[in-house]
Amino acid sequence: MDRIFFFDVCLYGIFNILSVKENKTKGRNKMAAIMRLALCVLMVFSDCVGSNIIELSVSKAAKKGDMVAKCGCSDLDCSFSGAFDSQGFDISKSGNIILAKDAVSFEQETLPVLVKTKDSCYTNMAAEQKFIIHIVDSSNSVSMSSPILHSSMLNDFPALVGTVESLTPPGGETDQYKSFHLLGPLSEHFKVKINSANEVEILKEPSFLKSETFSTFLFILVFKSERQTYYYNAELFIGSDIEDSEDRYISVQESHDVMKRQISTVVPRNVAKNISVYENNTGVLFNILDNPSQNNGMSFEILEALPEEIFQIDADGNVTLKDGARLDYDKGHRVYTIRIEVKSELGGQVTRYTVHLKVLDSNDEFPVFVNEPRPFLSTVRSNAPLRTTVYTLSASDPDPGSSLRFYNNGSLDFDVDENTGNIMTARIFNDVNDTDGTDYVITVYVSDIAAPVLQTTEATVTVRMGRRGPQFFSSSYSANVRDDNEINQIFPLLDSNGDNSPVQTLNFQADSGGTTTYSVYSSTSTTSDKFDISPDGNLRVLSKLLLGVDPPQYSLYIQAQDSFTGLSTNVDLTVHLLKNYKPMFTLPVYTQTVLESLKVNDSVLTVETMGNNGTQNFNYSVDSSVFWVENSNGKGIIRVRSQLDYEAASDAYYQDHSYTFHVTVDGYNITSLVVVYIQNVNDEAPTFTSSNESTIQDTIDSGRTVMNVKAIDKDGDKVTYRFLGSSSIFSIDQTSGKITISIPGSQLPDNQDSYELIVEAQDDGSCCEYGTAHTTTQPIKINIVDSKNFKPQFVDCRSYYNASILEEEPRGTVVLTVSATDRNKGENGVVDYTILSFRDDLTLDFTIEKINGSGVIKSNVKFDRETLRDILKVTVIATDHGQPPLSSECSFIVDVIDINDNAPVFLSGENVQGCQGRDEGRVSRDSSVSDVALNIRAFDIDSGENAEVVYSLVDNPGNYFNIMTKTGMIIVNQNLSDAPERVSLQVLASDKGEIPQNSTTFVDIVVSNSSVTKIWPSDKNNPDQIIDDNTRTDALINTVSFGTTITGARLIVKCQSSEMTDKFKISVPASDNRKFELHAAGDFDDEKDTKVVQIRVYTGQGNDQKYEDSYFLFQINDTNNKAPIFVNRENPSIGKIKFSVQEEQAVGEEVGILLAHDGDSNPLFNKVSYRTRFNDTNFKVDESSGVVSTLIEFDREVLTADTVDLQVIAEDGYPSSIPGQTGPNTGSKVVQITIEDINDNPPYFAKNPYFFTVPENAPVYQPVGTIKALDKDDEKTSKYTKYSVGESRYFGVNENTGDIFVAGILFGQANTNITVMFTADDGKYSASVNVYIGVQKTYNRRPEFSGNYDIKSIVANRNYNESLFQVNANDPDCGDPCQLTYDIIWGDPVIPRVFRIDQSTGEVFLLAPLESRPYVFSVKVTDSSSGGRKKRSLAAKDAYTTVTINPAACNAHQEANAAGTCECIDYCKNTALCHNGGTCQLNCTDGSERGYSCQCPSGYSDWDCSEVVVVTSSSITNNEDDNTWLIVLLVCLAALIAVVILIVAFLVMRRKRMDKDKSMFAYDNDDYDIREDVMDYDEDGAGEDDYAGYDISVIRKPVNAREGTIIPKSRTTSDKPNTSSGPSTGHLGDFINERLGDAEGESGAPPYDTLHEFMYEGEGSLAGSLSSINTSSSGGSQDYEYLQEWGPKFAKLADMYNTYEDSD
Repeated sequence: MDRIFFFDVCLYGIFNILSVKENKTKGRNKMAAIMRLALCVLMVFSDCVGSNIIELSVSKAAKKGDMVAKCGCSDLDCSFSGAFDSQGFDISKSGNIILAKDAVSFEQETLPVLVKTKDSCYTNMAAEQKFIIHIVDSSNSVSMSSPILHSSMLNDFPALVGTVESLTPPGGETDQYKSFHLLGPLSEHFKVKINSANEVEILKEPSFLKSETFSTFLFILVFKSERQTYYYNAELFIGSDIEDSEDRYISVQESHDVMKRQISTVVPRNVAKNISVYENNTGVLFNILDNPSQNNGMSFEILEALPEEIFQIDADGNVTLKDGARLDYDKGHRVYTIRIEVKSELGGQVTRYTVHLKVLDSNDEFPVFVNEPRPFLSTVRSNAPLRTTVYTLSASDPDPGSSLRFYNNGSLDFDVDENTGNIMTARIFNDVNDTDGTDYVITVYVSDIAAPVLQTTEATVTVRMGRRGPQFFSSSYSANVRDDNEINQIFPLLDSNGDNSPVQTLNFQADSGGTTTYSVYSSTSTTSDKFDISPDGNLRVLSKLLLGVDPPQYSLYIQAQDSFTGLSTNVDLTVHLLKNYKPMFTLPVYTQTVLESLKVNDSVLTVETMGNNGTQNFNYSVDSSVFWVENSNGKGIIRVRSQLDYEAASDAYYQDHSYTFHVTVDGYNITSLVVVYIQNVNDEAPTFTSSNESTIQDTIDSGRTVMNVKAIDKDGDKVTYRFLGSSSIFSIDQTSGKITISIPGSQLPDNQDSYELIVEAQDDGSCCEYGTAHTTTQPIKINIVDSKNFKPQFVDCRSYYNASILEEEPRGTVVLTVSATDRNKGENGVVDYTILSFRDDLTLDFTIEKINGSGVIKSNVKFDRETLRDILKVTVIATDHGQPPLSSECSFIVDVIDINDNAPVFLSGENVQGCQGRDEGRVSRDSSVSDVALNIRAFDIDSGENAEVVYSLVDNPGNYFNIMTKTGMIIVNQNLSDAPERVSLQVLASDKGEIPQNSTTFVDIVVSNSSVTKIWPSDKNNPDQIIDDNTRTDALINTVSFGTTITGARLIVKCQSSEMTDKFKISVPASDNRKFELHAAGDFDDEKDTKVVQIRVYTGQGNDQKYEDSYFLFQINDTNNKAPIFVNRENPSIGKIKFSVQEEQAVGEEVGILLAHDGDSNPLFNKVSYRTRFNDTNFKVDESSGVVSTLIEFDREVLTADTVDLQVIAEDGYPSSIPGQTGPNTGSKVVQITIEDINDNPPYFAKNPYFFTVPENAPVYQPVGTIKALDKDDEKTSKYTKYSVGESRYFGVNENTGDIFVAGILFGQANTNITVMFTADDGKYSASVNVYIGVQKTYNRRPEFSGNYDIKSIVANRNYNESLFQVNANDPDCGDPCQLTYDIIWGDPVIPRVFRIDQSTGEVFLLAPLESRPYVFSVKVTDSSSGGRKKRSLAAKDAYTTVTINPAACNAHQEANAAGTCECIDYCKNTALCHNGGTCQLNCTDGSERGYSCQCPSGYSDWDCSEVVVVTSSSITNNEDDNTWLIVLLVCLAALIAVVILIVAFLVMRRKRMDKDKSMFAYDNDDYDIREDVMDYDEDGAGEDDYAGYDISVIRKPVNAREGTIIPKSRTTSDKPNTSSGPSTGHLGDFINERLGDAEGESGAPPYDTLHEFMYEGEGSLAGSLSSINTSSSGGSQDYEYLQEWGPKFAKLADMYNTYEDSD
């Protein structure tokens, strides 16, 4: 085979070299061909080492994309060798070799394919794998299965891949020969075997892979039969420990992104459906079930319907429209997506359907006139000829198949063309004066005559007799003009609908050469000097407009004038003058946290742009399917479009329970990010995932597990369980849901076979702050079965042996009722019946129906006894409902009883096909009475009396002849002297049935005047004879001698002669020509009843030859020549009768009943007895009844096999008549008796413990792994085994399959091992094992803010040295404090000038006092992979919050509380403010000096009660003439004035000294230090890393600092503004100059202009240096006079720079 492969490859390469054509690709093609030939050489060389070729066949009927073979787990595993990359094959993403074109298009029938593999997931796959692909001309016999077979081989145990039946391909016949074998590398170390259970197993050589712990092999399993070849790809996992093998296999496959093991869990089944309905459907749209009759207690719920919630579903699964809703193909949605959840009865399987409902168009829309403009106007001349078209109507109908017709509704002056819609004059209008114009109103309508109900739309057309001014297409126009327009700039006009629409009119005089001109008027007679209409019909602005100077709105009108008539028409024009404003969102990121319970159309947040001129209201749109935006007065209200769901699956727009989308200003490329965080609400009820039924045995001990109920809450709540109602027999664990039995099973009542309870699962609401607790109930059923499983027994199987049915009875006729009983109680004792009654031609003869516990057998066909060749063998199987189910068989024969349904048929004559005419006899006129005139015979195929034929003459003219009633021989009845020469007789043949059947024929008797000699002797004519049924071929049956020489003897069948028929042959011996011999031409074993033979004997030769016929009637005589045949059903795969018996049953247990049938009819010959061939020690057979029973008690687990063979014999008890055989006839058979298993062994696990892993973001129901308990008992017996995982909150298990799945939210459990106790309980025994499930960190969740921040406690126009507030975010992925980075994201450009955030702590600082207005900005937090968390290579994530600051307008002695209310600063908490026992009282009203006052005790005064008041009697008197107090007051005032004068003088002198010192700066007041602005400049730029770029603090060292100690400091976000450091002495100008000198003179000075680090702009900035202090020189003269023109805000800066220049 290798040589063939190499030969094909080489020929392919040589052929390509020779066939390269002379064209531009010649060189490339020839190079490819040379490479193929080189590959041939390499392959030949590699053949010296060894090769492994896989040879496959592909049908020519195979299509492109069909699978040919498999080479890996993905397309990364394998590739074609260069020479074969264009052979017509391809490699799919799943590693399959597939056809790249239809197989029929291949030119060659044998194709070599070479595949290279790299890092293959299969151990046995060679680095270079060779394939030979044969393209065969067979459409059905060769094919490849798409599904892959998976199996495991543990410790050299066989790997089961399926049963023969399951692997037989579609169309394969059940009884044909089948074989299996393997293809693929290393397949020689494996073989395929079909075991006794008809299962296909793969076995490995014991020495092969002995040391390997795990290997994954890929083979091709080939199925071959007489007519079919079928291929399966089979993956075999080989290891010493099956669980390790599976785990390793999963890790291997994950690297190839291929899942090779499908785990069946309680995950809801998903089904997609495509359904189409017509839009006019108002009833049931569809039923969600494929078969609505299968609805047994199912519940239905519509989870979602998009894009509209207009559907409802009833209890039967019928989907209809809600009240008031309708489908509309033309104006509504054409496709809906409906998600429906269907739950089966008792909380079982959940199926989720996704229905794509397509709306089909129906003829339900009314036609619509499409003419423009409106109203419909026209003109006509008075001299217009008859049938002049004045207007043409146009209409449309969106419905398919519509047919429109136009009709005139009563106008006598105009007609309407029905098909074209043309309105035409119906008369000549010479009598009408068209000078002033006369209007005719014509009412017309259009109808859809194809609609099921006539659909009509009406319209009016006004036709003017005369002329008419132009008609505008819009009733009004408007335009928006920007105030920065250019002269002659054109702006689009908008029609009355707001759509762009250049001005357009209809000119009614166009046929006379009329044209239309447009003008813009500001009043009735004044044209506008600012606007006109451009040639393209839009608005042209004639001058430059400025908002504030020009009005914001112009009310104008457009005039359209016809040039032919001068007629004009006006329409309103409104022009809006708008500020040229580019919108900007108030926030770059909008955030909001909402509950998932928010309803559709509820408001989420509001977006808007920053204030503009007040005349522009922008519209907004969003790119979200979950939210929509309502535009309202320039604001966008984000609302809910579809129901929110916290538990929804993540996608591109929904991650970490937040929706992210963009809002856009329509018409501008301006967007903002919107993040809506969804807060969980306890809105999900627990969902049961466990089975609702369990079965226990009546021997169960108290406290044992009955079943485990499990409910999952998608919200993440903890679930508790209880029974609704009390139970004295069962109890349930509140936490785990484990149900146990409280009493021993032996104390359960005998009359109750099952118990029904209701379990309630309730969540605890711990998931969420909002929502209420939810409960779910599930009915459960606990079945009680017997510990000992008895087999059903037929009441009296032998009584059914005489079953019979009349032939020709209709299908469905009752034949027999059978009954079997089972000693078990309850469900275990319920018996079902099946029947096997196939004939050799596979005709199903009978059916069985269970009625009242018995099996009623009915006919399935109408039987015809005469054509039935087989005996009707019937086997009834009675099977109970035990665990495992047991069965018994009863076999018998149904006899088909004859009815008289066939009339006798004449063997010759005019009515017989093949005969030329009537039978004719000849007699001489002088014949004597009783002389034979003619032999005639009829035959009846019925049996018994129904087949006995009697003859009579019904038409016998002259009564010359008579007929023998038994033989049909016609004889002379009287003298024939006066008889005519030819006598015609009508013969009647009748049977002896209860209602006789008959037939007739005509014969002629010729009366000859000459002598007629008869050939047949009278004693041998028409004889009745007997023939034994054991007569064999060639046996001599009879010899007939004649008195004369005969020249021949022939057998006649339908008037045709021959020497041999199917059973007879005749000859005239050469030794004696006066006789003939009749021999048997075949065996007579299967013959019954009678046989008739027509024999013709000849005398004479030539023209003298004569012949005469006679009929021989043979009765078949029964002899003992038939051996008994077992009627019991054989298993076709093993050719044995199958019985079964349960292990550990007592001696004498009935196993089955044998039945043998003897085909002999004689009762002496057909009585059957039974025995075993050998003296069997395990079983015995009752001689007369055939009952097989046990002689020992079996233990299945100690047997070498599950089956035991028993050879049985049936004999008839009478000496055989079969030649060469002595003794009675016997028949034998092998009975294979299966020893059925019972639950007598405990389960156990292959290892302890088990390890699995799962990602932390795994959704609920995601499979984790599968653990199956092992058991020495049979797998059928292990059906009792239930799996549980204890009180695990995070994991559940399918209690029937052992599939572990995620049952809770795993976030927060990353990098931990969760231990669960996995238990297997088979109802009698249990075993437990520890399972460690590692939660892997595979997902990075976003940080979380607690919400948005609304800050009202900041006072406007006030400096704050400390942080204002702190934003805090939490990273749910970190247990320890994590490194989070905070940034301010702003839309308002003021924000970065007044706020700064510490990137590490989230503290927000104030850079400048705030005005009394709102400040809104966003804070972004970004997580990191550093800190106390390891996120591997997971991408960082952002979260946002919105900060709103509303500064409070408080005075200097007030502060704002959290609500923004101004409150007094609590100065009084300083108890030292008031002395000498004074009481502090707050006073923060406007004008208060200190914000508090001291209430001094008696004897003290002053503001702080620090002065002692001395009171004397002479100090103050009550004398009104005493003016001492006035004198004191005047003195105090004079002193105060003197102090003020001194202070002013001091200040003036100080100012002059400052000017004299030529200071760089000028100060307007002494309280303001400009250094606070310069040295503490802390505005870092918009998002740049400028923390080191603007730091001036490094030059703040005392003037007397030690030289060389300048140390630059890298500023961090945590540095606060520091205004305390600076020069200790001297002026700021001297200080800066001194630092400049240091920088110029010191070689070791730091880089980057350390004096003022503006040269280094900061990391990430593209800007250059901002520094103006690069060197000590000024760099040239600068003119700053223009600063004076910039207004008051720049006065300080202008003063500073002018002062600097003056100093020079």
